[in-house]
Amino acid sequence: MSSKLLAYLVGYTVAVYAATVAVQIYQPATGGYFNLGETVIYAAALTTTPLIAGIAGGVGAALADLTTGYAIFAPGTLVIKFVEGFAAAKLARRLARASSLPAAIFTGAILGILVALVGATYLSGAQTYLGTAWFGVEVDVPAYLWAIVGVVVAIAVAYFVGRRGVYAGETAAVLVAGMLMVLGYFLYEYFISNPLTGRPPIHALAEIPVNIGQAVVGAAIGVPVAGWLRRAGFALEQG
Repeated sequence: MSSKLLAYLVGYTVAVYAATVAVQIYQPATGGYFNLGETVIYAAALTTTPLIAGIAGGVGAALADLTTGYAIFAPGTLVIKFVEGFAAAKLARRLARASSLPAAIFTGAILGILVALVGATYLSGAQTYLGTAWFGVEVDVPAYLWAIVGVVVAIAVAYFVGRRGVYAGETAAVLVAGMLMVLGYFLYEYFISNPLTGRPPIHALAEIPVNIGQAVVGAAIGVPVAGWLRRAGFALEQG
């Protein structure tokens, strides 16, 4: 591996770790947590190679599990996030590019609505727990805040997709990869982590909408960031 590829791998691995531990919202039904790691995994997938995105996603996120009290998820995370990053990069190279204004507005609106709905339903209220598995605080997140976030996401995504060379096909690619992540964690929690921690396996269903929201937020932030990185020259040539 060349020094340039190694630099991207190390940089994105550290960035995935940092994004994953920066915001952690505990989910008691499974013992898992909402985080922002997908934002960096998707940016890596759209600016580097499938292998770099996969390794950075798997290793960075697994290290976050190990160091913040969620070690039981680390083995699953290593595999699930590798597959997610690798698949996102592969799909982004295969899906047709679409930069028309209608496609941009549609993509932004869908992502904005999903962010607002998932946030208001599952990540708001006085009992929202923010922190690691070892230490955290309960905060009051008003539901209307997610409506504001949804509008901002819709405008930002429509702008970048339609005007700044970020393509709707890439957004579709990372969301498909995100659904693989959702499925992977459901299976891991249902068959492994929930039984090991004494939780009913069926409670794995409770984290599906949270993980969908995680993928949507990751796409809403990661795709525009990838576009900015490409324009700034921080991206590998992709074929």
